[in-house]
Amino acid sequence: MKFCPGQCRYLLAVYELCREKSLVRSVDVAKYLSVTRPSVSRMLKCMANMGLIASDYSTNIVLTELGMDTAKSLHSKYTVIKCFFMNILKLPEEDASEQSIIFLVNFPEDTIEKLSKITKNTMNKRRNHKTS
Repeated sequence: MKFCPGQCRYLLAVYELCREKSLVRSVDVAKYLSVTRPSVSRMLKCMANMGLIASDYSTNIVLTELGMDTAKSLHSKYTVIKCFFMNILKLPEEDASEQSIIFLVNFPEDTIEKLSKITKNTMNKRRNHKTS
C-alpha cells in the first residue's frame, strides 16, 4: 500500500497513541500532531476508506487488522530510518522524524531494507565497540 507523507504521519501517530492509551480520540491525534481537528477528521475518513481504521471512529479510533499490520511494519522501518538520520547523519530529532517519513513513502522497499540493514549493522558495531 502506497501512502503520501501525511497519511504515513497520521497512521504512525494513531499507532503510537493506540500503544499508549486504550481510548484514542481525534482530539488526541490533533494534539499529538499539532494539527486541527477538521484536518484529523478528513484524514480519519480517508484512513477508514482505505480499511486502516474501523469506520466508526467518532468516539474511539481503532486500527483494523490491516491497519495494525501496516502500522507495525511502517513503525519498524521508520524507527530504523530515524536512527540512521539521527545517529549516523547527525540530524536533529525533529528533522530526522520528518525526513524518515518522506524517505519511507518515496523510496523503493528494497532501498529501505538495505538502509535498515546497514543502520542495524553500524549501530551493532558501535555498541560492541563501546562494550569492548
